[in-house]
Amino acid sequence: MTNKKSDLSRRSFLKMGGVAGVALQVGAIAGAGLEAGQDKDSYTGWQGREGETQFVDRSGLEIDGPAYEAVGPTRRPNKTTEYIFGRAYMFHRALRGGEDSAGWNPEDGPEALDEPLRSFYLDNPEALAADLKREQEILPQSQEHHEKYDPFFRLAEAWSDGWSDIFRSYPRRPQSPPIESDFDGVHEVKLQPRSPEMAAELIKTVAHHYGATLVGICKLNPDWVYDANVVGGSREPFEVPEHWEYAIAIGVPHEWDQVLSNPAHGTSYDAYARSAVASGRIAAFLKSLGYPARAHHPPGTYDLIVPPILVDAGLGQQGRAGFVLTPETGANFRAAVVTTNLPMKVDKPIDFGVSEFCMHCKICAEQCPSGSISFADTNEGMTTRGYRHWEIDTTTCFNFWESAMGPMGCRLCIATCPYSRKNNWVHDMVRRASTADPTGQVDKAMTWMQKKTFDVPDVADYLPPPDGRFASYRQAPKWLDVEHWFDIDVINPQKGG
Repeated sequence: MTNKKSDLSRRSFLKMGGVAGVALQVGAIAGAGLEAGQDKDSYTGWQGREGETQFVDRSGLEIDGPAYEAVGPTRRPNKTTEYIFGRAYMFHRALRGGEDSAGWNPEDGPEALDEPLRSFYLDNPEALAADLKREQEILPQSQEHHEKYDPFFRLAEAWSDGWSDIFRSYPRRPQSPPIESDFDGVHEVKLQPRSPEMAAELIKTVAHHYGATLVGICKLNPDWVYDANVVGGSREPFEVPEHWEYAIAIGVPHEWDQVLSNPAHGTSYDAYARSAVASGRIAAFLKSLGYPARAHHPPGTYDLIVPPILVDAGLGQQGRAGFVLTPETGANFRAAVVTTNLPMKVDKPIDFGVSEFCMHCKICAEQCPSGSISFADTNEGMTTRGYRHWEIDTTTCFNFWESAMGPMGCRLCIATCPYSRKNNWVHDMVRRASTADPTGQVDKAMTWMQKKTFDVPDVADYLPPPDGRFASYRQAPKWLDVEHWFDIDVINPQKGG
């Protein structure tokens, strides 16, 4: 009996152990399932991820004080002359004339032009020569090249058009000055945040859910606001509105595979569209909370210059090519800004070694087909509106844009920048080592490796035929190869056609 009882007890114990084991396994599975359900990677088809795309901890990179060194009297930028798109439009109209005007004759000199072009060209004769070259040589030649080579770039154009089509309906371009349009639709009941810190946390969370990869907040420096020609208003000078107190800066990357196939097959409109939509949503969200807001986004709906705002908001640092580099995406992103007066905690500028890196790298300058990026060892003596920072020649840069095939633009400086890399373990390791290395030897080693390891076109190959072949930095992804997908006769300039 004793043995029998012992045997039954053992069986009962084993049964109980088996049940317990199953229960533990079920519990483990349930726990793993709960963890998986909370993991943002499990959100099929959803891109918000609540800020996980902005994965670099900036707390150890923050700096006190202004991010830009003022070296003289400062002033606001001029949207008509210093903004190349605005000046190109005005100069084209002045040169071509209209129904009641024969147009400006270059032989009459810049003195015969109307203001503000007259004063600008008298002070910047090299810009006048470059603008004339674009109108008289580059655009006619480009028209001939389009007629010959457009079929080869049809798929890249279609990809770009699919993104740019969004601007037909949203976000809506302001139709009145900020004092009117920024308040249009603002809820009459203003919600008061519990604290500036909580307001900033809310806005950043919502911005990421609206599609922003990067988000930062700063007080708006009036020196970054254009001095006239506000969107939806007149061309007259305007004062910076009082409710433009804070700037919410956001950024999203270009699609990573196509950006490397610039300048021939890349486009700006994929990131343009996503940053514009995200900024429009943020502005609408703020208005619904009871605060005036305006979205400044590409293409052309800006009333301010964006790079210094990105720097002030702690997203990155301005590099040799003039754009901002961030720890997460490097140069590969497009930005938008939302101005408002919702009281928020602001971010500090950061320093993760870009200034020192750009002094020795120079890859963007070496690959720039227009020669617009400086080879100088430092930005000493480079001053824009009283602030010292790297400068580029926007006129010669734009002239190359106009000569390129495929979607308008170039973006080679974005594609070639060593910081513009996907987030994987190799680049994460290099990023961490670079940030932790005070000697700069890691940066120099990686720059040397990029120059020696990868085959790239000669810089002249990016130029139009007969001098070049409309080369791409890297081969276009398969989904942009028109000859693979369509039965079409093309002349491939990249193969010498």
